[in-house]
Amino acid sequence: MPSLTTYRNVAGDQPLPYIECDRSIRTIYSRIQHYIRKDDGSCSLCGYFRDKIGTRNGFEPDARLILHAQINVIHELFERNGDHEMVSLLQRVEDDCC
Repeated sequence: MPSLTTYRNVAGDQPLPYIECDRSIRTIYSRIQHYIRKDDGSCSLCGYFRDKIGTRNGFEPDARLILHAQINVIHELFERNGDHEMVSLLQRVEDDCC
């Protein structure tokens, strides 16, 4: 009979490297707002986010749901701006939180 995969089998005595989902989601919203504020009107993705999320900051009850629904567009915004730190965080949030 195969052994079961459990938390203890995977982590031993060490905690798994989970992220703080709510804080990470607020960080992503903050960076989106940064790009919206910095836009001179030439960023179509910023205009899209201006309409979709307005002034949201990630503290709203549906922040995770909206982030999940817009994950591909958010990824594109960060990629276009060369924001590799946020691309990485977004991938972790998608894997661990959504």
